[in-house]
Amino acid sequence: MRGIFEYIKAIMLFVIVAVVSAVVVMKVSMYTGGEIISTPDVRGGAIIKALETLDQQDLYLKVTRLAYHQQVARDKIISQSPEPGSPIKRGREVRVVVSKGTRSQVMPNLVEATERGIDRLLSEGELRVKKVIPVHMNGAEKGIVLAQDPPPQTEIHRGSEVTLLVSLGPQPRYVMVPDLGEKPLDLAMRALSELDLKVSEVAYRPDLTKAKGTVLSHDPPFGRRVLGGSGISLAVSEGPDKGVASAPSYTIFFYTIPSGQDPVKISIVQTNAGGEKEVYNRVHMPGDTVSLLVEIRGKTTAKVFLNNKLADVKRF
Repeated sequence: MRGIFEYIKAIMLFVIVAVVSAVVVMKVSMYTGGEIISTPDVRGGAIIKALETLDQQDLYLKVTRLAYHQQVARDKIISQSPEPGSPIKRGREVRVVVSKGTRSQVMPNLVEATERGIDRLLSEGELRVKKVIPVHMNGAEKGIVLAQDPPPQTEIHRGSEVTLLVSLGPQPRYVMVPDLGEKPLDLAMRALSELDLKVSEVAYRPDLTKAKGTVLSHDPPFGRRVLGGSGISLAVSEGPDKGVASAPSYTIFFYTIPSGQDPVKISIVQTNAGGEKEVYNRVHMPGDTVSLLVEIRGKTTAKVFLNNKLADVKRF
């Protein structure tokens, strides 16, 4: 009996010692950072791979800085602390320096790049725009790079500055305002259209000496040099003032032919208090803009037909 009692007592003592030892180990782990292991080697690897490797050992990754390096590729780890193989406790962090790639690089070709393409190429090379020189260039779209300094394929450093020669589009074309005085309104509008000018406003006023619809004056005046596409304001005779309450009003109607490849026949039919009539019928290329004087008399509409199919209706 006494032997059995001593055996039970020994077992209980062993259990107590084991429990106390476990508590001591737990407390030591809590205060000392866990068991000591050998620091893994994460040099030369990518960040994601290093995170996975350290996580398997209950370690943490901390990027302390980024640095250029001639041998280590961009986004790869250059060095670490603690060094590989050094003792480290689980739960601690491994500090690393990550490569920004080589400081020297080849200057990318920015010529003929668009604004969006330029931003991407500059960002990839960590380049900055020092100066943009805008110039007009026939045959070059607006915003396209025409030349650069440093030139393509030149060896440069990351962070270098670049000067760009950028197109403003074709050279602006200037024309001389023709003499429209005493011309009928339709002939005046045709003359302006042939010079790539347009009517911006038509003002009617009574005149005892000029027939109705005759151009009395215009602004800018005859001989003035203006940019192609500019608008010309016309003063037009409405004939003698016979005491009529008011003359019809007029407005300029613009219509741009939709994009495409083939010529299009455009017909415009005007409807107002005076009835319905075709006021325009010509063939145009896609992208052309038609300008037309519309007489407003009561409810007025202008129907646009493209190749005999109704394409649009404007109400005034």
